Amino acid sequence: MSTALLEIKNINTLYGRSHILHDLSFRLDKGHSLSLMGRNGMGKTTTLKSILGIVPPRSGHVYFDGEDIGRLPTWKRMRRDIAYVPEGRGIFHNLTVKEHLQMAARPGSNGQASWDYDRVMETFPRLQERLSNLGTELSGGEQQMLAIGRALVTNPRLMILDEATEGLAPLIRQDIWNVIATIRESDISTLVVDKNITALKKLCDRHVVLVKGRVHFDGSSAELDRNLEKVERALSL
Repeated sequence: MSTALLEIKNINTLYGRSHILHDLSFRLDKGHSLSLMGRNGMGKTTTLKSILGIVPPRSGHVYFDGEDIGRLPTWKRMRRDIAYVPEGRGIFHNLTVKEHLQMAARPGSNGQASWDYDRVMETFPRLQERLSNLGTELSGGEQQMLAIGRALVTNPRLMILDEATEGLAPLIRQDIWNVIATIRESDISTLVVDKNITALKKLCDRHVVLVKGRVHFDGSSAELDRNLEKVERALSL
């Protein structure tokens, strides 16, 4: 049986009096990829922020590699080798492409740096051409490549991508899917939020669908195929 890298158990997260996540539970095994799907406002980003401690749950547990990290501040959680590519990308307007990558670079907790600057350049040759450009001078697709590259040079064990291909042109979208597949092949576990069921079925081992902050579906790609009508209905309502 695979070992869980990330496991959340019965978390409840609120914004003021608004109860967003209701007894939410799922797990992501080491070296695997998990998709998190749902319509807008169903709790996907809140789930990620709960995992990272940006919006701490009122109750429940967040385990990372067997350790309950639920009471740790965000920066200490990230130092457990978690990388986050946020919706909107979080690019700094006053840093060049090269500075973004140099600023973030560090070996993982095991002291290894399998994802270094040179490997990111090989993976994203388009960034190589724009090293001296400020982050805000890049296209949306290039910014997403930079956000992923910046996360990779921290040498994470878990990479979380929120709205991985949102708003990108089809060809750029495919480039991003190819890169995420490469990341997974390098033994980094991935948690991906996106709406493209077809791409996610090919890429991810397991899928969680949220409806109003609750797990509506949790299963493998084969199980997703068998419940496709149920899932598509939940995503289109």
